[in-house]
Amino acid sequence: MSCIYKIKQASSSFTATEKRIADYILNNREQALTFTTQKLAEETGTSAAATIRFAQKLGYKGITAMKLDLAKDEDESDELFNVLIEKTDSVEVMVKKIQKISERNIQQTYKLLDITNLKNAIDKVKHAKNIYLIGVGGSGIVCMDFMQKLTRINRNVIYHEDFDVLLARLAHISKEDILIAISYSGETQMVNLAVDYAKENEVPVIAITQYNVKSTLSKNADIKLYTPIEEKELRLGAISSRNSALVLTDLIYYGIAKENFNETKSALTKTRSLIHKLKKNK
Repeated sequence: MSCIYKIKQASSSFTATEKRIADYILNNREQALTFTTQKLAEETGTSAAATIRFAQKLGYKGITAMKLDLAKDEDESDELFNVLIEKTDSVEVMVKKIQKISERNIQQTYKLLDITNLKNAIDKVKHAKNIYLIGVGGSGIVCMDFMQKLTRINRNVIYHEDFDVLLARLAHISKEDILIAISYSGETQMVNLAVDYAKENEVPVIAITQYNVKSTLSKNADIKLYTPIEEKELRLGAISSRNSALVLTDLIYYGIAKENFNETKSALTKTRSLIHKLKKNK
């Protein structure tokens, strides 16, 4: 995961001290890479303990681990390109703007991707007896897509658009199962209600949510897969956040599918064969 991008995405949750450290690293990347913990503290007017806590807040064990990631970052600008859709735009201009939004969003999603967390998510889903999905609105669309994909490779997936029906199914969740909770804000009441119940029953929870370590969902999940924080002006019907979530669920799907390729191929062949037969008889 890109260290620079991670710092930028978490900036809204920083304390005044953390913001000083973040600003220094972003503006003095090369120097920060050569500094000891104590030297970084001196340059930022903080303490060694504060700089270590800053690294840990970003998900690193310490300054050394953070600098290893920082060293991999490319020195490039990711300033927002002015892509807001306007009434006067021609269709051609609209297409170019949407393309720019989509490309930028996907790039940011991969920059935020923690491979260790992805591997853990794949492993948990792969060994789960039942896979429960929870999401509302645009996140519900992601759940439907994910359910269809997993069902085609013979995985037992439980999701329903009617929340009352889904709660009735969730009532029987056990620690042999897994709950995948999808919420851009991380504060969707119905989603967090399901997460709380899962935790009470010792069920592992995977969260797909915006990069905000302080959100309720982020705090309560066992495994976090993050989507980029979107500029409010670009949040047109939650299109970008939905696309980011689809990328992450697709990665989990591919991770499961590749583990036993022959079994996956056989399951997909059976599914296609039955669907084709039913269509012919219509």
